[in-house]
Amino acid sequence: MQTYLRPYISYISIIKLYIKRFLIINFLFVGFAYPLSNTPDRDYQNIQVTESNSESFIMQKAFEAELLAKDFRYKEAAKIYHDICMKSNDPEVAKRATQLAGYANDYDLMLKNSKRWLKIAEDKITVRHVRISIFLALDKIEEAKKETLSAIKISKDKDKFALVYDTLRVFEDKVIKEIFQDVYTTYKNEYLANFYYVQILLNNNDYLEAIDLIKSIDRFEEFSKKESRWGIFLADAYYEMGKEELAIITLKDYLQYSPKDLYLNEYYVRVLTLQEKYDEAIKHYRFMSANKLISFGDIETSKKMALLNIEAKKFMDAKTFIESFKEKDINSYNYINGLLNAKNNKSKIAEKYFMSVDFENDNYINSVKEIAKLKISQNQFSSLKKFFKKQYSKVNNKPTIESRLILIETEIFFNEEKYNYAMERINYGLKKYKDNGAFLYTRALVAEKVDRFDILENDLKKLIKLEPKNAQALNALGYTWANNNIKLKEANRYIDEALALEPNDAAILDSKGWVLFRLGNYKEAEKYLMRALKLNDDPEIVSHVIQLLVKLDKIKDAKKVYKKYIKLKPEDKKLIELKKILNEI
Repeated sequence: MQTYLRPYISYISIIKLYIKRFLIINFLFVGFAYPLSNTPDRDYQNIQVTESNSESFIMQKAFEAELLAKDFRYKEAAKIYHDICMKSNDPEVAKRATQLAGYANDYDLMLKNSKRWLKIAEDKITVRHVRISIFLALDKIEEAKKETLSAIKISKDKDKFALVYDTLRVFEDKVIKEIFQDVYTTYKNEYLANFYYVQILLNNNDYLEAIDLIKSIDRFEEFSKKESRWGIFLADAYYEMGKEELAIITLKDYLQYSPKDLYLNEYYVRVLTLQEKYDEAIKHYRFMSANKLISFGDIETSKKMALLNIEAKKFMDAKTFIESFKEKDINSYNYINGLLNAKNNKSKIAEKYFMSVDFENDNYINSVKEIAKLKISQNQFSSLKKFFKKQYSKVNNKPTIESRLILIETEIFFNEEKYNYAMERINYGLKKYKDNGAFLYTRALVAEKVDRFDILENDLKKLIKLEPKNAQALNALGYTWANNNIKLKEANRYIDEALALEPNDAAILDSKGWVLFRLGNYKEAEKYLMRALKLNDDPEIVSHVIQLLVKLDKIKDAKKVYKKYIKLKPEDKKLIELKKILNEI
């Protein structure tokens, strides 16, 4: 259930698609001569034509199109503007034609209009940036590459790489990398090309390549350790690779050169917190306050200090910070007070505070999770079921909150190995919210535990039909077959589809390695499993790596991997089972 939240990735992708369309059509057209509005009033005298008859015709047709656009009849308006932009030498008309084609979701027409716009516009760089986005919306990667290189080549702007990065950033990370690889190959001797390419590598989880590039950046005169972003990039790469101490050392090094850089300081505290170095984090926050980088009078800073002091078991200090925002944010006051008392083993008082959080507040869902933890720690499962029933009645007619509660309740009972009750709850969710992707994915996970592979297959196939590019669903189905040593060729195909969508996802790389293991292709499996292990030390991945090394007769390596990870997770069942296998060899 560690991948429990993964179905939301597919919904984020859908949201990205809408954002992408919005940005192509709107953001790239800021300052339009003819923006959409609630009034037909236009400055039509700006239209550039040479003959009075033509001018009259274009004015008339443009007015007609704008009235259609006002009524959201974009396809009709776009067709009219396409016709007149081919007859007009005014780049603003071509601009408007391109925009309306976008509103009509007709990217082919948008491309035709932008070609006319490019031909007659003086500012060709802007047009080329719009065309990059159109090509990508049409999945024409090679054309987008050429347009990107053309835009950079003719640009005299020192921020030309930043402009390209901003144009690309609304698209998928792997697509951005594919485009920018060509840019980097052509302009690798330019400092800013390196700067933006590193960001793209990090976004694609290509940490080793990013580290190598950062370590060579001092060849540029422009480089300085006072540029804190390089330190953050390097620390981020180290941290994501599991080299946390190297990340901390890197940040300390850069802080010597930029001790008052707010973002660098905040990133340093974040890493310390993630590493549970709470006393050091508190100390550094006080350093930041002394240097006026932050103020403890700020409510968000007070919350952070309260939470850090709770984790450090400095309860009196935590209480002081909590009291400071009681009047300003009563829900955060109640929630964090609940955390303080839970940490201090005062369960009843903690539950009382958690119950006081309003269900429409952002802290509500976390409060529900904390109450569940308290009840589970006392083995009060009946009480926990009653608690959830009470919450459902409280949030009646609030489908967004109710659906989240159903997922949380299912996850909680799943993690406690109460699989039948978890199935009962997720069935309730699917009965009420049919074809909900998150519910389908979750029920598939639960179905596996109650030996209902028919439900698992049906739900995942249904989800894949609804969302063909849901990498997690494709992977889950492929991995399930591979793990059960059935339908291996079909499993391999599904996993390959998932890998094409998410090439740097550790779970999918693990699945690819595991299906190859099942197929007997051990050498090829090693490449994928070792890469997965570099990205994630999940015990299941560790287990697969050890089993593979044994098959390859690399017993010393297998025992070395085992010793390393059993120290990190000494109570993990999968790793304990592996000890028996290794002892028998």
